[in-house]
Amino acid sequence: MGSDDSPFDDVSADRDYLRVLLTAVCVVAVVLATATLPILAPGGTQSPMESIIPLPQENPFGEAGGTSTGGSGGQLGALNPGSQTDVGGSLDSGDSPYQSQDTEPHFTVTSSEPAYWRTGAYETYTGTGWDGRADPQAYEGAMAVDGMADTTVDYEVRLAKSATSLPTVWRPKSVSRDDVMVTEYGAVASERPLPAGTTYSATSVTPPDDPEVLRTSGRDYPDAIESRYTGVPASTSAQVGPFTDRLTEDSDSPYETAATIEGWLEANKNYSLNVSQPPEDDVASEFIFQMDEGYCEYFATSMVVMLRSQDIPARYVVGYSTGERTGQNQYTVRGMNAHAWVEVYFEGVGWVQFDPTPGQERLESEQQAMQNSSQEYSAAESGSPDEEFAVGTPADEPQTEAPTDGAGEESGGDETEGTETGADGTGDSDETGDSGDGETVSQSGEFVIELNRTATPGAAVAATVTRDGAPVEGATVSFNGEPVGTTGPDGTVSGTVPYEDELTISVDAPDDEDALVAPSVPRDSTRAFAVAGPQAQQSTNASYELNTSASVSITGERVTGGEVTVTATVDGVPVRDGDVLLDGEQEATTDRRGRATLTLPTEPGNASIAVERDAVSGNTTVALERLSVATSPSLPLALPVAGQTVNATMGGDPVTNATVAVGGEPTARTGAAGQATVGLPFAASAEISVSKYGQTATTTVGGLLVNAAGVVLALGVLVAGTVIGARRRNVTPGTVWDWVRAARELAVGVLVGIAVMADDLLGRLRTRLERTVTALRDLLAGRRSPSALLDALRVWVNERLSAAEEAASDAVAAVSTTDSNGDDGTPAARVTIREAWTRFLTHVSLRRYWMRTPGEIATHAIERDGLPPAAVRTVRDAFRAVEYGQRDPQEHVAAVEDAIRTIEAAAGQQSSATDDTDDATEGRP
Repeated sequence: MGSDDSPFDDVSADRDYLRVLLTAVCVVAVVLATATLPILAPGGTQSPMESIIPLPQENPFGEAGGTSTGGSGGQLGALNPGSQTDVGGSLDSGDSPYQSQDTEPHFTVTSSEPAYWRTGAYETYTGTGWDGRADPQAYEGAMAVDGMADTTVDYEVRLAKSATSLPTVWRPKSVSRDDVMVTEYGAVASERPLPAGTTYSATSVTPPDDPEVLRTSGRDYPDAIESRYTGVPASTSAQVGPFTDRLTEDSDSPYETAATIEGWLEANKNYSLNVSQPPEDDVASEFIFQMDEGYCEYFATSMVVMLRSQDIPARYVVGYSTGERTGQNQYTVRGMNAHAWVEVYFEGVGWVQFDPTPGQERLESEQQAMQNSSQEYSAAESGSPDEEFAVGTPADEPQTEAPTDGAGEESGGDETEGTETGADGTGDSDETGDSGDGETVSQSGEFVIELNRTATPGAAVAATVTRDGAPVEGATVSFNGEPVGTTGPDGTVSGTVPYEDELTISVDAPDDEDALVAPSVPRDSTRAFAVAGPQAQQSTNASYELNTSASVSITGERVTGGEVTVTATVDGVPVRDGDVLLDGEQEATTDRRGRATLTLPTEPGNASIAVERDAVSGNTTVALERLSVATSPSLPLALPVAGQTVNATMGGDPVTNATVAVGGEPTARTGAAGQATVGLPFAASAEISVSKYGQTATTTVGGLLVNAAGVVLALGVLVAGTVIGARRRNVTPGTVWDWVRAARELAVGVLVGIAVMADDLLGRLRTRLERTVTALRDLLAGRRSPSALLDALRVWVNERLSAAEEAASDAVAAVSTTDSNGDDGTPAARVTIREAWTRFLTHVSLRRYWMRTPGEIATHAIERDGLPPAAVRTVRDAFRAVEYGQRDPQEHVAAVEDAIRTIEAAAGQQSSATDDTDDATEGRP
């Protein structure tokens, strides 16, 4: 038997905990049984829970279960892109996660820099979608990073949805999880879905996206890259190639080609999620030539196909855009941020992100979706090199027009393809004529020299010599006095423009021709100019003004001691074999791409970097920020042994993965927000230092013992005041212990009640599910007709309605009998029970009975006051049942009235006996 102290007579305090544990285990068992019991499917292949809520079973690597339709990327959307995906879908179908306007978060990121969060890439264009089946390898530590490195990004991700592909920044270098796989496309994935709440950290090294650097990349691609990422299926329209040829005919590099294609798509196609239906055959061709609007899948697919038609490697990539910045270095990424974009391969650089989807319109669509759900939204993103956009910022109005036959030419007429001619002819009105429409017209007997491009130092140019429209063969051409060759049958010779202020082009005609010298023209004038026959021999000012101002770009971590790549160009042409100077001292020489590797100084400050070759020069300044550290206590005061938050920054930006030392001992590393928490020693002060990039910043946290003494003193005063107050109110340790026991019993009772209710509800639910399943099986097996099933349903509904009516009638009856109850509406029977309990308490000698439980009061009445045990227990049980158990008080009234009379009679007899004893004592001599 349990003691009277417990509200459960048959359960001891210790057994109450066992009862709670047993009940909780039973509840879990019922849930598991419901989820796994095979009822609906033959042979037990599916549980009833799965039939109601489909569980994700996607395989991110294999075809089975991993193939998405309608671009859906599986049931997990962009967090599970699958190995294949279709492109397109109508808004009503809800097939594509890239059409979603869902504002529910998919994951949150704390990152040292904003970025696109990549989850997958695809290699093969099928005409209606993409195939990216890959052979993943187990992650075994830090991954190699191919190509040029720009910045290092450290970030921490917390999933809000289940995922099989982990969002990462391109190019991932390391991940904090060991149970993941890495595909050949650089995606990080898990064989099994990772649940919501999963967290991981990662480090990525981004490629450079500086246009000046990308312009220097040529077309000498690795064979493995070129063979895999330049092909399109035969079903792709034959129009795409010729159309893109005309569109990009003035592009001098793969970067210019990519930028031109991206600009055309953004200028000529509208962004809209409301696409009527997906194309049935060739997505890219239909979007380019027939459709007026689409969303990211269409833009990205079209750009990849157009690039591949120019033999430029490109691939289709999916994931999420940056999302909304919701805190310092924190980003909330929602379902509506699911996105598709392009990666273009650049020689010597690697895969670089391009986003041809109109960014401003896309962000405005996301903002509208948030406003529809009564939420504010602001976002800023950089989708492509040299491109930024934000909600609320007017979009740039592109000026590119849709090209037609011959579009892209800067001059009219019958010029040779690739030749640019100014509007004023050759720039020498005395020697040449001008038709007025931008054509160069030569008079009879004149010689004309044309260059195939703007003369730029280091550029390879082709010079064509003609007279009366006919090529001059066998003429010797010199650049600044140095012969570069003899014209061929077409009158053309090639040479490299020298790194000088001016270019003088001279022509020595064959034996039957006179020597010709090109007259001086401004560098921004025409590329074609005429030279008169015998009269030209008299010219001495035969020069072409050149641009000698080089652009110097820095790629890599701009930190003390960092290794960076210097790229020097003039109008996009690399400055080859140039001297690279650091603070006036030569440190390196540029290669054929105009690049050189340089190590920055180890001390903070400004570093001057210059590149020079002959008359060409350029420079830039790199600011090397100083490392700084700040700390703040985790508690209101800095105390010994307490935590201290360390914040490391350089130029206001967080410094990630820095070593934090306390008293000279390394204890932690900063995270993605540049912060770490360390414990303080038990000392008067603590020295905290942060080290990275060859720098160390130190700060001292003082007054630790003084703060501790103040806290101890304050606690002592508080304790003393509490003790004095307790004594004044007669609160003893025993009283406090009684409170604790009462609170414990109350908590146990609540937990038991909840568990019992849950068990009852689950039992009813399971019974109802089993009956429903049985009825459906009988219907399918023909053992019950639909009409019989409907009759049974009708009977069940009528029973429920009848029960509801009875409950309503009882409520009305209870209201109508309020007059016979207490003044506050309490039923008369309950009032009777309470009055009996109050009368019982007048016969109990227990002090402060209001601080005791009914069981404790009853025990005292029986053992100390000698009241009848049976009557006392009757009153106790009735009071408990009515006040705590919500039982019907009417059924206890008669027994309680008899019990209270018995108690009062016994108490009266005890009082009489006491009085007689006192009288006898007083009568003694």
